[in-house]
Amino acid sequence: MKALGKNSITVAIDAGLGVLSWALWIALALLFLFGIPALIVDQFYDLSWVAKAPPPALVWPFAIMFAIFVLAAQTVISRLRKIFTTLIAGDPFVPENAVHMRTIWIVLVVFEVLNMGFSSGALMAQKWFGGALAGLKGEFHINWSLWMAVIVLIVLTEIFREGAKLRQEQKLTI
Repeated sequence: MKALGKNSITVAIDAGLGVLSWALWIALALLFLFGIPALIVDQFYDLSWVAKAPPPALVWPFAIMFAIFVLAAQTVISRLRKIFTTLIAGDPFVPENAVHMRTIWIVLVVFEVLNMGFSSGALMAQKWFGGALAGLKGEFHINWSLWMAVIVLIVLTEIFREGAKLRQEQKLTI
C-alpha cells in the first residue's frame, strides 16, 4: 500500500483520526452530562447504593484536566487531518503544513507542562492533607517519550518549512 495519494495508508489514518475525534467529544459529553451532575446529586442524596462517589476535591480538578486534554487532542487531530489532506492530494510541502506542525508541538508542550503541574499539585496536596484525600495519587514524572516526540516534531517542522520554501523557489525558476 502506498503512503501518499488516494487509496493510501494516509486515508485510513485520516479516517481513524475522525473516529477518535468523535470518541473524545462523546467521552467529554458523558463526563459533563452524567458524571458531574451525579457528583452534585450525590452531595444531596445518598447514591452509595449505585457507586461510592469520589470526593469532589478529586473530581473537579480531574474533570477540568480531562476537558483540557480533549481540547488539546482535538487541536492536534484537526491539524493532523489538515496535513493528511495535503498528503492525500500528493502535495505535502505546502507552507501551511509547517504551521500545522508547529501548532501541534506547541500544543503538546503546553499540555505536558500543565499535566506536570497538575501531577505535582496532586502530590503536594497529598503531602499536605495526608489521609484526608484518600485515593489521590500524585507523582512528578517527566514523560521522556513525549519530549523526544516534540523534538522530532520541531525538526520535522523545519524540514517541511524548508521543503515548502524550496518548492516555491522551484516554481519561480524558469
